[in-house]
Amino acid sequence: MPTKSSWVSGLGEGLSWGALFSSAAATDINQSTPIPNGSCVMSTIAISNGSALDIYADIAIRCGIASSTIAAGANFAIYLYGLLDDGSTYGSGELTAGTVSTALPPISPAAIFPLRAAASQTTLTGFAQGILLPPGTFRAVFQNNSGFTLNATGNVCQYRTYNIAMT
Repeated sequence: MPTKSSWVSGLGEGLSWGALFSSAAATDINQSTPIPNGSCVMSTIAISNGSALDIYADIAIRCGIASSTIAAGANFAIYLYGLLDDGSTYGSGELTAGTVSTALPPISPAAIFPLRAAASQTTLTGFAQGILLPPGTFRAVFQNNSGFTLNATGNVCQYRTYNIAMT
């Protein structure tokens, strides 16, 4: 008997968009000292995927810069840092939640958001779909590879979760 697979809303965040990074002033991707090119920040929001056990996520990013020309190859990257067995360390332990760092994550990104090379851009946007989520608790790490320092406010990074149903 043939089976059909289809997407179903996640049990955690579900299909409504939720914050992957805090958009409050002076935290996460909206820093009082804006995130320069080549730097990253770990989210202050810990995502618990221990009960929901969602498999996939989509991530949407909107960040602002001063009007500039984006070079070919510019991007944003998102990494997922799992909570380790000590219950307090995320990933390789080199990042502190909410603090901008030039330390680059020593793992492959979960998603890369290529930015369109064009002149006079002030808003940089990206969308990644079908990102495989780890079970348990994790935090996201945002890396700015746009070539420019981000604005101090107005930056947003959200996610939604889903699974596959077999019927």
